[in-house]
Amino acid sequence: MTGLLMVAYAIVRLLMGSPMSSPVSYIVDAVLIVAVFLFTAYYRAALPDKRITFKEAVLFGIGLSFVAAFVYAIALGVVGLLSPQQTVLFTVTMTPNEITLQDPQMHYWAFWWAIVAFVEVALLGSFAAFIAAICFRNEKPPLRQKDKE
Repeated sequence: MTGLLMVAYAIVRLLMGSPMSSPVSYIVDAVLIVAVFLFTAYYRAALPDKRITFKEAVLFGIGLSFVAAFVYAIALGVVGLLSPQQTVLFTVTMTPNEITLQDPQMHYWAFWWAIVAFVEVALLGSFAAFIAAICFRNEKPPLRQKDKE
């Protein structure tokens, strides 16, 4: 769901004639962070006794982030292939390279920007998961003591 929301923003911008200038933006980042917090809170509320450990919350948030990053990256790669203007804009904005719509490596650039988006979304989402886990944890794991013999 989170990845689809981020893709929807990119597609709406493209259809409005004002495509994103970078595969990552503050709005995409904000959607990701808010979604990680909201879904972590929803997950905690769905648990029995509404109790969640730090580790459980972090793992849930990281999993959510990686799935969202994968969905966003694949969709951004497809959008880049279907809309060469978007890929050219990403490349011109993000690198010193000047490419045209007739560039024979256009498909490579499209998937390069998908990889960049995947890495950025996965890292930012993992950080958001860590912060959300700190905010929402309400149970400590049981302590295990070693027997000394």
